[in-house]
Amino acid sequence: MDEEDTANRTYAFGYSPAAVGMMQARSAEVNAAFFLGHLSTGMHLLDIGCGPGSITVGFADVVAPGDVVGVDIEPSQVQLGNEKARSLQLGNCRFEAGSVYELPFDDDTFDAVFGHTILMQFRDLDPVLAEIRRVLKPGGLVGFREVDLGANLYHYDDSAMRMVLSTLRRSIFHNDGNPDIGHSLPMILSRAGYEILSAAATYTCATTPDAKARMYKSTARLWEESDFVARAEDLGWISPEARKLLPSRLREEGDDAGSFSATSYAEVVARLEPLAT
Repeated sequence: MDEEDTANRTYAFGYSPAAVGMMQARSAEVNAAFFLGHLSTGMHLLDIGCGPGSITVGFADVVAPGDVVGVDIEPSQVQLGNEKARSLQLGNCRFEAGSVYELPFDDDTFDAVFGHTILMQFRDLDPVLAEIRRVLKPGGLVGFREVDLGANLYHYDDSAMRMVLSTLRRSIFHNDGNPDIGHSLPMILSRAGYEILSAAATYTCATTPDAKARMYKSTARLWEESDFVARAEDLGWISPEARKLLPSRLREEGDDAGSFSATSYAEVVARLEPLAT
């Protein structure tokens, strides 16, 4: 991908306060649980597209005295990550700004690479996977957790939550990403020269009435703040009236005992096979 294409790419989820708050609620214990058992002390680990670093910092104790580096293209997220690492007094965790197309590291630097909902941002994964291969040591591990938004569950067809995630899904496609990448992830990694060690499908959802109400309220705030919603209206995907009414519908749905939604994820751990000589 050339520099112009990279510069024009936008992050559909965005960096609104609501979006950042949702990302900060993630943790290694929950969102990278499938990968933790494959890590060991002394490893050097890279977290690509790390956002505010809430998952990244959770790797630090696991790999110590090895180190953890988080990389994100958005400087504000790098700053949040470094502030988080300092607040936790993590001497083996740092964050840097960088693109997944040109990672600022030497060849064969890392024992493991992790990514959470990062590969879905790119329709053409070849340059991304090539750059990951470059910085990963032969025999190194990758762990990716990616959505499959086309496989989500909703309690009825006109669910407000369905409208939010369907609009986000369409925005990611429009931005030349693939929000349905989850079911293809093992195939993609296998073809890229990785030995698949584990592949699983999971759903995330709010399991209690209080948790559901909080989730729907935070999603309502996301809808009110996010640029992808404004673009959807500009492109004619949603009407001004629908955009205006959806936050109240979400809050009502969050308080409805019969409402339900769940987001589909694929979780894959793989080992890099050495290039044939």
